[in-house]
Amino acid sequence: MPLPQADSSRRRQERSHRSQPPGPPKDTDAARLPSAPRERRPILAALAVLLIVGGALLAGMLAMRMDHRAEMLAAASTIEAGQVITEEDLVSARVAADVPNLIPADRAGEVIGRTARVEIAEGQLLDSSQVASEPVPGQDKQVVGVSLEAGRFPAGGLDAGDLVTVVDVNGQTALVSEAQVLEAVPASGTDGDWSSGAVVSLIISPQDAAPLASAAAAGSIAVVVTAVDQPIGDS
Repeated sequence: MPLPQADSSRRRQERSHRSQPPGPPKDTDAARLPSAPRERRPILAALAVLLIVGGALLAGMLAMRMDHRAEMLAAASTIEAGQVITEEDLVSARVAADVPNLIPADRAGEVIGRTARVEIAEGQLLDSSQVASEPVPGQDKQVVGVSLEAGRFPAGGLDAGDLVTVVDVNGQTALVSEAQVLEAVPASGTDGDWSSGAVVSLIISPQDAAPLASAAAAGSIAVVVTAVDQPIGDS
């Protein structure tokens, strides 16, 4: 007859087998996820160092560029072509010193009293090509003032820098083959109203001065525009 203690042990083993699901035993090591490679941390550290070094280099370059800025002359307001430049026409602006032909602010005395060869807009930096290097009209030129009746010049008027041919309407001949307008204003005194004629200062060669003055006094001249907005002194 079997012992009660042996029967009890056998029953516990049978219950234990029944409670386990069928199939192969689980491999707990295989179920684990692979760990991330540890080589990423050195790469990230290297990138961080590169960013820091790059930022420092960029800051240094910007600082060097700032150190190479200088005070240059600029127009305080629009300077018309043919206008004599005054101290009030000029301001200084801090810009890159390596821009060619700009005029340093400490050379303003060399510009004051000179003639603007072209129109210089407000705020525009002055360069040496915009300012006459010698007093206008120059040693080999003269300035003659003439009055023109309406209809003897373009309806839109004349501007400083325009190149013109002066014609004697009585003799129908060219008195001056090429003259340059230094200044032109409406005879009415009203800006833009050319209906009453024009008062014009022309830069011409000395040999043309006497014939032009004589024809202008007789009121027999007209002008034909051959080019517009040319730098003063290019005639």
